[in-house]
Amino acid sequence: MARRKQTPVPRAWDKLSETEQAKARRAIITTVRDALQRSPHTVLELRDRAPAEMRGAFPVVLRDLVHAGEVASLGHSVYAAVPWVPQTRAVRADVTADLIIGVLSTERRAGANAGELAGDLLIPVPQIRAALIALEEAGLICEVKEPGHYRMLSRRMATEVRQGASGRVFADVRHA
Repeated sequence: MARRKQTPVPRAWDKLSETEQAKARRAIITTVRDALQRSPHTVLELRDRAPAEMRGAFPVVLRDLVHAGEVASLGHSVYAAVPWVPQTRAVRADVTADLIIGVLSTERRAGANAGELAGDLLIPVPQIRAALIALEEAGLICEVKEPGHYRMLSRRMATEVRQGASGRVFADVRHA
């Protein structure tokens, strides 16, 4: 009788020991750097490359990379590596909001509520709710027929997010 291979279960960042956090941080940083060295990727593409058991740590580690100025959000949930230059201004991105946009853009998760998104992304519900409010105020998502359930406002935008970063051109724009 063949044994079933156990699927690793992802755990939230605060449920990991310090040793596990350090291991997850190293693995995710390496994965993100390697992926972004080749080309920009969507946040879900990056998350899917992380080891399954470490995906709960992904939002925290990506946020740290953004704050360090190593990674930047290009919009539409797409991230890119930042070429090394002296930092002239703070880099801003909302990893939670980008993950929510990525999940809501998928056909199977359109109409999700805060609890479902928190379960999928391993992010606390209050953090998800705050991001949902910000995304709704920005006009990117809206409630579906059931209160508290959200979907992307534009089907075209959801399609763009699903297609990811491949095939897109990201110009180097310098402010004069």
